[in-house]
Amino acid sequence: MSPANSRLCIRNIGHLVTMDAVESIFKNAWIEIADGRITAIGCGEPPEPATTDCEIIDAHQGIVLPGLVNTHHHFYQNLARAYTPATNLALLPWLTCITPLFKNLMPEDLFIASKVAMAELMLTGCTTTADHHYLFPSARAGFIDAQFEAAKDMGMRFHAGRGSMDTASEIIPDWATESVDEIMNDCQRLRDRYHDPASGSMRQLFLAPSALTCASPTLFSETARMASTFDLGLHTHCGETLEEDQYALDHLGCRQLPFLADCGWETERVWLAHGIHFDDGEIAHLGKHKMGIAHCPCSNMRLGSGICRVNDLQNAGAKVGLGVDGSASNDSGHMLNEVRQALLLTRVKHGAGAMSVGEALQMATTEGAACLGRSDDLGSLEVGKCADVGIYPADDIFSSGAENPVEALILCFPRQVDTLIINGRIRVREGRIPGLDLDKLLASHRTAAKRIQT
Repeated sequence: MSPANSRLCIRNIGHLVTMDAVESIFKNAWIEIADGRITAIGCGEPPEPATTDCEIIDAHQGIVLPGLVNTHHHFYQNLARAYTPATNLALLPWLTCITPLFKNLMPEDLFIASKVAMAELMLTGCTTTADHHYLFPSARAGFIDAQFEAAKDMGMRFHAGRGSMDTASEIIPDWATESVDEIMNDCQRLRDRYHDPASGSMRQLFLAPSALTCASPTLFSETARMASTFDLGLHTHCGETLEEDQYALDHLGCRQLPFLADCGWETERVWLAHGIHFDDGEIAHLGKHKMGIAHCPCSNMRLGSGICRVNDLQNAGAKVGLGVDGSASNDSGHMLNEVRQALLLTRVKHGAGAMSVGEALQMATTEGAACLGRSDDLGSLEVGKCADVGIYPADDIFSSGAENPVEALILCFPRQVDTLIINGRIRVREGRIPGLDLDKLLASHRTAAKRIQT
């Protein structure tokens, strides 16, 4: 792998998709990188490297994108993918079925699951990921620590969600809950130990009660208070199913967004997972407060939850990023495929002209970065921004015959990256992750999955 302070020069780029403010696409382009930042971009003949320590990367006329940003995931769930008893269930019965599998989850299981999830994401062009881990079986510690360690090993930019549940129910057993004091103490510990708010940060923490069906008003209020004090992100599931809306009316006397507002969740730091079942007034409210939505099209289709009103949310002023969601409700962590499905699902709802390829890519880049509060340093390829870059082939079988290679990247079969650069370091080279024994990792993952599922 390239050293942290290495210089990289990417040459022979067929199409450079910058995702800048005017969505510039450069042909026959080049990029120069130093100390984890983009230092120059141009077209035509590239300049000679200023120093002898610059590694030249030939893009072979491929397509270069900003590193993709995943705004919602549950890494631990890839230990129960395609779990037959749950494959035909809607969200709440699906949770009832799958949650008991993880009673004996250990931090070392989550470490393995996190590395597998990150490898899957990276191979599809994702450089920054958020994970919402909310399951902490009784008397066990170190789960989020294990995730930060996995991210360090993989070299991925990682936003860890310290999820939480303090309310048991028919869906959530007692062993999966914690007290508010336990939760807040651990949030403080994790913030003190890991959170890096600086530009270019490789690790950050956000606070994330799972959902109002399993977290009390006190927990939501306390997390909002801590997030305000330390300028941390806030995240939860909201508007995913009609059943959850009814639960809020029955138990709280209001819909979900008014409840969150009463708890202090009305800031730009908030982004909500799924956001399908909002009415017109709620969409206007989300836009007014510049809140974000993590749109998870594959998971929403898999569970039959509904279709997010992406266009309406964006027109109102809300940020809409993309998330692959849990690897058991999606069964995949292919970030580029999520872009494709977002495009197609929006067109199903609103028509063929409802979303362009460029608009779909915005959700996976600039809008995702905005949801995570990282617009200043991530999401586009511009001088001064972090060197998070994906290089995709443009001459493979999946795009052969395409008139527009960039559109083919999304409209044709989703592919993997040839090269991925994170923070100026090569993390995928020729479709492989250097330094990772993937066969060994997957063998350990299969062993852990078998134990979880039996």
